[in-house]
This record gives sequence, C-alpha cells and structure tokens, in this order.
Amino acid sequence: MLSRRRLARAAAAAGLCLSTAAAAWAQDGRLQQYLNLARATQAQPVTSAEIEAALLSADGVEDLARLFEQALAEKVTVAGAPVTPELGGEATLEHGVIRFVSYPDPLHALVRRMLELRDQPRALSRLASASAEGRQVLEKTGGLHALLYQMTTREPRDADRRALERVMDAAVALHFKTWNVTPETQRAAILRHDWTGRYVGFWHIHPPQPGAGGYGPGLEPSHEDMAIAVEKGQMLTVVFQPDGFDAWDLAPLAAAGRPDLSKARVVRHRSPVWEERFRDGRR
Repeated sequence: MLSRRRLARAAAAAGLCLSTAAAAWAQDGRLQQYLNLARATQAQPVTSAEIEAALLSADGVEDLARLFEQALAEKVTVAGAPVTPELGGEATLEHGVIRFVSYPDPLHALVRRMLELRDQPRALSRLASASAEGRQVLEKTGGLHALLYQMTTREPRDADRRALERVMDAAVALHFKTWNVTPETQRAAILRHDWTGRYVGFWHIHPPQPGAGGYGPGLEPSHEDMAIAVEKGQMLTVVFQPDGFDAWDLAPLAAAGRPDLSKARVVRHRSPVWEERFRDGRR
C-alpha cells in the first residue's frame, strides 16, 4: 500500500482532482484503486493516439451512443421545448478500452423535482430550503428566492405565477442543462466504483439540440470547459452530431496554459448506423 505522502504525490503527478481530506480516507480499497491509477499513468502516460483508438472502437462508439440515449431519456420539457442534461464523470483506459464512469449531478434531480412543484410555491420553497443544493439554486437563480418569499407570505397573483414560470425556466438552463461535480460528489462516486487501468481525466457530453427535423448538433466546448481542462489537465468533451460525434480532447490546453480551442485535438466519428439510430428525434 502506498504511504499517504506517496499517494498525494502520485495523485498530483497524474493530475487527479483530490481534496486535502484524501489522506483521511486513503485506507478505503476503492480510493486506493483510484489513487493507484496515478502510479500506472505516471509510468505510462495515456497518449492522444490511444484515446482516439479507444473512442473509435466499437465499444467506445456504443458506450457514447448509450450516454447520449441516457441523456435524452432524462430530458425535461420547459415552455414546450425539451431540455436535455449534460452527463459527465471521469474516464480510465485499460487494454485499449475507455471506461466512462458517470457522476450524477445532484442538482439535476433537485431541479426536476422543483419543476414538478412549480405550481406549489410553499412546497417548492420548503424543498429548496432543505438542502445545500437547494439553497444553491435559490442563491444563484436570479429572483427565485425573493419571488418565493413573496408568494409564500401573501396570496400569489397571476403575475407572480408567470414570473415563477420564467424564473424556473432560467433555473433549468443554469442548473439542469449543464453538468458540474463537487469534491463531495466525486468522493462518493469514487467509493462506489472499482478502478483499474490508467487515468484519462474528466469527461462530459454535450447532448443534441432540438431542431425542426430532429436532433441537431450539440455545442462545441465552452470557455468554462476549456478553463477546467487547463486547471485539471483534461475535460474530454463529446459533442453529439446527427450522424456521429466530435470528441474534443482538451488535454493540450493544460500544457498550453490557456483556454484556446485551436490547441485541442478532435476525434470525429460518422456512421450511417448512428444516423439511423438517432433519426427523426425518436429517442
């Protein structure tokens, strides 16, 4: 077993995102597995060619198709339009196979429940106030906290209800449409999964955008995605295309030290099988 000091050095060498509390739970078997990724990666760094080959393999393409299908299955409808969440987590590579470990964003489930209560301001206020995630939504969604206070301290008016609809739409765009990970979420996920192979880094998907003829392309990596890659060493961003995907390997941005998409590598997959699978927005 690695010593605590060597665990910290190994994690830092591979760019693993660990909190300072890591030593306190270093005796956990799965954390040990996770930290051992650093040693394996340090001995044999993952190359861009390996990532490309793994993504374009039959297993890689299938896994990504299923992730997009999962995101589509979890969509919500706001103002008559579907909103599909991003999914994300951390990835490893072993024997040419890339493994996408998903980390649920706790705000997604919370926002989904808040939408169900949008016509019940008292219940909505209680839900949002009952957890750290809910208080985060209240604080970061402009106007929501004040509006719910008004609607729970006097009889709600039609204008209040219309305003709440608009504010909840904003909450979906801010907290449901994106994917974020906290140290607490990461820690919980690490302890739920077994870890083998070498470390690739953080990943997330940019799901389809609704279009008149079906699913349109997802968005290219954002400035925030690139900033995370600079800080953490990687933010593999897989963008949906109607006939495949574009996987943006953002690891080179960490070496460049700045968010510059021109420095990224992109792996493109196109296939009539994929196009048929996602045709006409059937998922």
